Amino acid sequence: MSEPFNLFIDLNHAGLELDPEEMEEYSQMLARELRQHLVDDARLARLDEVPEGSKSGGAGFDLGILKTEVNVENTLKVLGWLRNRIAGATLELEYGDVKLKYRTEAQLEQQLQALEKISHLTVRVVKDDDNKS
Repeated sequence: MSEPFNLFIDLNHAGLELDPEEMEEYSQMLARELRQHLVDDARLARLDEVPEGSKSGGAGFDLGILKTEVNVENTLKVLGWLRNRIAGATLELEYGDVKLKYRTEAQLEQQLQALEKISHLTVRVVKDDDNKS
């Protein structure tokens, strides 16, 4: 089994149109669902934990970014769950300056395993304007 790494889920560009209180509630609900089914820990990310380039919020937490701890094997499950959970959105994966692009889950798994030491991975959920599935 691979070493766990931090997976940040950025909801700030998902087109959810939620005010800060609603975004906090929604993010907390997603974190609970993740903890129940897929990961050991999921919570709102603190501003000092968020990788550079992600949108920051206030009050010490970024209400639109969740921090989870996963391994490569669970990453595919989390991404599948997220894709089903937030319909009409595209998932963009970033690891530092590397943007992972894939057509199948097998290709994604190969690319993730090729990264020898993942310390964090950001999944940005972006509103899909072209309505393609």
